[in-house]
Amino acid sequence: MIVPIKKAKLFVFNEDKDKALRIIQKKALMMTTSLENAKIEDVSFEDDVLVRTQKAIKYLEVVKGKKGFFEYHQIDEASFETNHEVYLDFLTKVEDKEVKLTKINEDIEHLNESIADLTPFNNLSLNLEEINKANYVKFFSGFVHEKNLDGLIELLTRNDISYELFDKDDRGYGFIVALYFEDYETYINEIKRFDVVKFNLPIISRTATEYLIDLTNQKSVLEEQQKDLQNEIFALSQQIEELYILADQMSTTKKRKLVPYFETERTSMITGWVRSDQAQILEEALKANLEFHELELTDPLETETPPTALKNNKFVSSFETITESYNVPNHKEIDPNPLMSIWYWLIFGIMMGDIGYGLMMVIGFGLFLKYKRPKGTFKQLVTVFYYSGYTSILVGILFGSLFGTSFDLGNIVGSWFGQNWTSVVLVPMAEPLKMLIISLIIGVIHILSGLVMKVILSIKLKTTLDGLTSGLSWILILVGLGIYIVFSTLITNQIIGYIGLGMIGLGALIILLFAGYQSKSVFGKIGSGLGGLYGATSYLSDILSYSRILALSLSTAVIAFTFNLLASMFLGNVFGFIIAILIYIIGHIFNFAMGLLSAYIHDSRLQYIEFFSKFFIGEGYKYEPLSVELNYIDEIKQTTLVGGN
Repeated sequence: MIVPIKKAKLFVFNEDKDKALRIIQKKALMMTTSLENAKIEDVSFEDDVLVRTQKAIKYLEVVKGKKGFFEYHQIDEASFETNHEVYLDFLTKVEDKEVKLTKINEDIEHLNESIADLTPFNNLSLNLEEINKANYVKFFSGFVHEKNLDGLIELLTRNDISYELFDKDDRGYGFIVALYFEDYETYINEIKRFDVVKFNLPIISRTATEYLIDLTNQKSVLEEQQKDLQNEIFALSQQIEELYILADQMSTTKKRKLVPYFETERTSMITGWVRSDQAQILEEALKANLEFHELELTDPLETETPPTALKNNKFVSSFETITESYNVPNHKEIDPNPLMSIWYWLIFGIMMGDIGYGLMMVIGFGLFLKYKRPKGTFKQLVTVFYYSGYTSILVGILFGSLFGTSFDLGNIVGSWFGQNWTSVVLVPMAEPLKMLIISLIIGVIHILSGLVMKVILSIKLKTTLDGLTSGLSWILILVGLGIYIVFSTLITNQIIGYIGLGMIGLGALIILLFAGYQSKSVFGKIGSGLGGLYGATSYLSDILSYSRILALSLSTAVIAFTFNLLASMFLGNVFGFIIAILIYIIGHIFNFAMGLLSAYIHDSRLQYIEFFSKFFIGEGYKYEPLSVELNYIDEIKQTTLVGGN
């Protein structure tokens, strides 16, 4: 049902403002509203810490490895409310370790590059510093590609130029030549014609071999430090929950600080919406934790549009996600969820209509809810599938279908007692026409329930004529038509048949007389009345839309039967048995997934187009009270109302 909303003004001392907001936030007791020229607190600190924390979380999650599918983070209230500085210190420690490791990784990479660059010259026996201090010659070192090697050697030999050839790497063969100062420019241009790549040897007072040993030793030291740091960071990753808590602390604090408020010299005022059934809870919580407060509750003005707050049982509340995917009901209308949830639940089960698939839904989604424990809208959707599994099993028993094979549970139970019982009422594949008729009857009843909601809503909104012409009139026409068809074809009773015709006539008369009640001219009233009767074509189309129930129940059964038949064709030997099992498993998983998706889409479509269109107004917005932000932590065990930082 839709819970009445109160407009709230809360006055507290300035020093108690944050404490008051903590009370509201912890128990989600008020949806705060924005105020013109209101103040909000600075959240730059929270933004900075949040960005740092999210970056550190991504880093540690990579280090820690793949997150467990059923990993669940539950903490007590004290851990969330306190230890703020401890979590900040932990964040700083992670950042410091990451910076140090990044620096070491860069140093190791630089050393690897230096070692790789110099390795071809490992056998160079000259002191690298002295090469650059020679008095009469100038050395040139570099690499030459293998295809140009012979040409370069021929040039150097022909001109009696001293050179030494070294090992090869991906740049080519390393070489070094010694040229007299006066000949350097002449021959260096000749050498460069062979596409040589110049390489500057490091200027250091030792040989290349000695320098490579020194670089390797430096690398070994850094690798030891790298290993130690990696182990330390991996150990920190096992405490990643501390960052999860810190991130949610910052998000929660930021949300609280962004609440607009007015401030005088001594007091602060916060405005918002409060559910009428929680007003007393809020008052008592404030009274118990604050020395002074003033809570002013009033009814919304006619010009104001409060949010829509819903209060339903566990079953119905799960189906609220279906309605919210379409639109949020406004605060003045009737909550469609109690009735819609029953229809959605039943129609989904008929569309799936198989004991095996129903068991997969109950067991699979039930275990998912128990061990994965999803949150929010996703949890609601999974719960919808879980509940719908039960109707799928029930309808599967009535259809006699277990993974597409014939299965008569009643016959099995009856055999235990020596009775010839059956639980199979209808087999859609064998009796499609009968299934179509049942689907259309379901459609008529579904639409009628929507029209009844229209009449009730019209009475609530005091728009009786609208309910009379758009609701009651069509109830009379559809019920009368049903009575006439039944008692003129299936059960011959002219009197009751005439009663049905009378109901049709009365409904049509109501439309003709009152459909144009808003028009001022006679012709406008007549035109509106005739236009209202033309709506019969729309209702015919709506009813025919329910043939999709037949289509989906048939498609599920036919695809399951086809995979069963295909699998049976491979039976006969061990190899064929293995192939048959694979076909059976893959086929039914595919059929289950497609059936689940199709039932979800088409069942939703029937609610949105055929059911909601009869009475649903929408255009509301959801009541979303100030609450704790849990993006990383799954659950907080609440022990007290207020406390901590």
